[in-house]
Amino acid sequence: MGSSLSPHARASNALTGRWCATFGGEDAVVSGAGLWPLLAVLAGAASGRSRDELAAVVGIPAEQAHAAGLDMLKSLDTSREVSTAIGAWVRPELTLREEWVRSMPAGTVGELGDPAALDAWAQEQTRGLIKKFPVPITPDTVLALATALLARTRWVSPFDEILYTPETGPWQGHRGPGLYRTNHPDGSVSVLGDDVTRVIVTGKGELDVHLLIGADPRHGVAVGLAALDGAVDVRTELPVGTTAPCLSVSRQETYGGGDSVVLKLPPFEVENEHDLTRHAALFGLHTAMNNPGSHFAGLADDPLALDAAGQNVMARFDAAGFEAAAVTAVAICPGGMPQKTWSTITSVNIDRPFGFLAVDRPTGLVLVAGQVTKPPVEWVRPVGEAPARGPSPGPPW
Repeated sequence: MGSSLSPHARASNALTGRWCATFGGEDAVVSGAGLWPLLAVLAGAASGRSRDELAAVVGIPAEQAHAAGLDMLKSLDTSREVSTAIGAWVRPELTLREEWVRSMPAGTVGELGDPAALDAWAQEQTRGLIKKFPVPITPDTVLALATALLARTRWVSPFDEILYTPETGPWQGHRGPGLYRTNHPDGSVSVLGDDVTRVIVTGKGELDVHLLIGADPRHGVAVGLAALDGAVDVRTELPVGTTAPCLSVSRQETYGGGDSVVLKLPPFEVENEHDLTRHAALFGLHTAMNNPGSHFAGLADDPLALDAAGQNVMARFDAAGFEAAAVTAVAICPGGMPQKTWSTITSVNIDRPFGFLAVDRPTGLVLVAGQVTKPPVEWVRPVGEAPARGPSPGPPW
């Protein structure tokens, strides 16, 4: 066994594998291929410990990382089924290093203004599959950097749509939409290692989808990634009696159809919004988030720090084909050391029951009134409400 992957592909796949290992029990989708070039460009511009952390995650020496990230995006663009883009938007008050601007593809560095323009960029680059730019643009944001990835293919052999009613397994008893097709044996079904079934659903161009069934989805993905790198055995010769997760090979009487491969599965559509700072160490962003500090000397003379990092991503698999899109972005803010000054500090430290009013300012109308008689022992945030962004609590001195 041996790997035919390029160093860029191997490094990006390794990042994908580490990210997938964080999955919980819910539907999930990530794009390591959308994130890796962005981290590579950041690594090339980073300084100090941030540079070391990002280079370690990218798996490419920092001095080579910028070019490697751009090369990967360019190479993906050679496929008919994949398109990519990179963009940078800067506030007028920040002067980027001229050599960094020249290193970027022509026309990709613009002025940071209305955040709605970044939403429009995300929609344009993904043909409307991603609606929102993945990080907030605040008054403190002086630079935003993003990549976009779009992949679409149609199946060589489309599926029929059926009623999906599994008779075995954890989904037994389910009734819902399903996909069905039968093909002549073509090597698309294999067993990876000893315990993962892989089905390659072939697209008309150069994009395929690998379905991986193992003890659990994370294990299936991990083994599937290892197979791409030549690190596990791949068995496509499957004699009668072979069994593996969701796979059986048997002899049955048929009406002259010959040997065949039958595939049934549900269609799926998965969308995720990822806050990459929740796994900052995994992505080499831990030190870059330390503010005050200066972590991107390759971008500008001004001290800069990472303010936010995120990815919006989706994938859809249906009877006709597959499509996926991802927009990955970071927001960068000033990272200088604050200057100490003399200040007047007025403190209110409530330590007893208190009342409250919610007042409509123009009319003075009290919308809500009440009292708090006991402090809570835990805080439950309403569904859909994001935590407020801001500095850590504490005195400003």
